[in-house]
Amino acid sequence: MSIFEKGDFQKVPKEFRTLGIASLADLNKFQDKFEMYDTDTTINEIRDAIISNYLGFDLLNRAKHGFDSKKSKNEQFLEVKQCSISSNRYGGTWNDTNEEKAKAFSDKRLFTVVAVWKGASDLQFMVYGQNHELGKYLLSRVKNRKKGSRSTQNVEIAKLLKMGFLVIAPPGKTKEYVMTLLINYKKSLTQYVSIEKIKEVKDINQ
Repeated sequence: MSIFEKGDFQKVPKEFRTLGIASLADLNKFQDKFEMYDTDTTINEIRDAIISNYLGFDLLNRAKHGFDSKKSKNEQFLEVKQCSISSNRYGGTWNDTNEEKAKAFSDKRLFTVVAVWKGASDLQFMVYGQNHELGKYLLSRVKNRKKGSRSTQNVEIAKLLKMGFLVIAPPGKTKEYVMTLLINYKKSLTQYVSIEKIKEVKDINQ
């Protein structure tokens, strides 16, 4: 099949266009207010702020480099990874990771969270925690990648749960709902998580 034969081309309904324009216009107002004009960056920072706030990290990093947020009261940092519920594989992606950054994930000051979303704004659940094994794993992948290849590592939530990371139900989602999502995604996750082990945001910020 040639590249010109690939794709699924369909007529765009008028409603798709009109509602799409209205949605983008609302987003544009937000961007004007906060002077954020790169749309992908805007959406990512909104999501990062939501997740960070839930987990008690009150300072958002507005620069390109460094971790996504930190706590003002101590030296604790958070790296936020985003994932869509429509993905075949729930997990986080580490792009352009060097040895220094990989090693940082073994540091007790750094926490990691994978947030699973339905659509743009409907947060389904979070997988949150820290483990020095994550840093060791990322470092091994950085060191052993093919010469000249881009340093990209994908870490599935099953690996994080095996490392002792917590599953957190966000406001508006029950533990039972989140457990059902996990079972539907991969039944084998029940060896690491149960309804009793799922936390709520209030449990994290005690």
